[in-house]
Amino acid sequence: MQTLFRRFLWMTLIIVGRAAIVPPPWANPSNNPCAAQPRGWQFLYWPADGKCYKIFQIGAPCPQTMELSPAAEGGGTVAECRCPPGTAQSPRDALCHPIFTRGSCSKGQYFAPVPETGGKIRSKPRWGVCREPDVCPEKSQLFWPKDGKCYAKLSRGPCPRGELLVMGEDNLSVCACASAGELGRYHWPGEGGGCHEHYTKGPCTENGELFLPGGHCGCHSSLPHYHVESKMCYQLDGLGPCPMGHHFIVTTTNQPDTITPIRAKCVCKSGHILYENGFCYRLYTRGPCANGEMLINATTCVPVPCKRGRLYFPQEKTCYKIGSKGPCPNGQLVLYDYNVRPSLDGISYNGVCGCTKTLKESGKCSEDVKESCSSTPGVVVINKTCYKLYSQGPCVEGEWLVAQRAPKSDLWQSEVEARPRARCECRPGYERITEITEVSEVDSNSVISPGGCQPPAVSLARFLNKRIKSVDFQVK
Repeated sequence: MQTLFRRFLWMTLIIVGRAAIVPPPWANPSNNPCAAQPRGWQFLYWPADGKCYKIFQIGAPCPQTMELSPAAEGGGTVAECRCPPGTAQSPRDALCHPIFTRGSCSKGQYFAPVPETGGKIRSKPRWGVCREPDVCPEKSQLFWPKDGKCYAKLSRGPCPRGELLVMGEDNLSVCACASAGELGRYHWPGEGGGCHEHYTKGPCTENGELFLPGGHCGCHSSLPHYHVESKMCYQLDGLGPCPMGHHFIVTTTNQPDTITPIRAKCVCKSGHILYENGFCYRLYTRGPCANGEMLINATTCVPVPCKRGRLYFPQEKTCYKIGSKGPCPNGQLVLYDYNVRPSLDGISYNGVCGCTKTLKESGKCSEDVKESCSSTPGVVVINKTCYKLYSQGPCVEGEWLVAQRAPKSDLWQSEVEARPRARCECRPGYERITEITEVSEVDSNSVISPGGCQPPAVSLARFLNKRIKSVDFQVK
């Protein structure tokens, strides 16, 4: 169904100065004979049979799936048949199909709009073409055609609240929710229903509670999400109980080889620095400084050194024009730091070297992922991709990525074999399906994953009881 707002804007023009409404061109009887009838501006004249048809009507006199639309020609208005917004015409069957769905394509393909090109051509059809989804870097991810990005399977990703991303019957990712099947474990049986990710706020309404495996809201001190001071649980990588400029994340690089549980804590977000007032501010923005100044370290504000249209590079202590090569390597240009959100962080005067879309598509631009991740706490690089610890990352369903500590014996050896920086383990509340006693050799970019994990058979309480017994055994 087409939005009335879009069509109202198309059919009427408001002159701001005089607040007068100018009728659309097809309301002129000299351009549209149907306009002479009562409420004739809602109809268009079709020369083939000399009849009047309602504007934006789908079907007759147009072919099936097409709508009747006005178009300008020779200074006047004519009626033409076009695909409704959100659809495109397929050369396979000449019908209009919704874009980013299977449409008339083969199973596993999606129907994408052909990019618009320059030129003012009347009655230009809106064509579509069948495309293969991009291959995501990890098997646990699904490609979303509308934005061309990959998201973790069974995460909310680009979906509306109450739906999760899954593979549909057409072998294309879809947003869905169900009370049975693989989505059943994420279904909320309470008021409002819907499907929600585990360990997120989800449908929970009480402060300090998360949506846990087993389909209930709760909090427990054994979870990394637990905040000791407030005795509440918060979603990882969010603001949580933290002051402005922080995020609530797990930063430890140690494995839980003691009875001390892993805890998330408040840490300054990447690119931010802790100021004396207890808040974190992004560097090279105004932050707590006076107007016309920017923050360069935890204690110092300086006047903004750059003129308009130029950005600051701290290492060179120089400003460079946006879009120029500046100090960047070949194939990269001076760009805004798009990680900055002006509404939260303020205007950033920091420049970065990056790739334009054209350079990326030509393959002439390459960015060092490892270097870009190194400055972010709680992040590891695996197969040239950044992953946050204690997220699913490249792990299979039911697992999450945890840091792996090197044995103490390695600290005294000058040469040791490369060890993985992270490993996949069962999330709290999940149980290992199979056990593998031997692990093959892996390189420094690999992940140890000894098997899949299944959701709790009884409840999260059973898992916690087992953990308590295990702790008692270690203490003894």
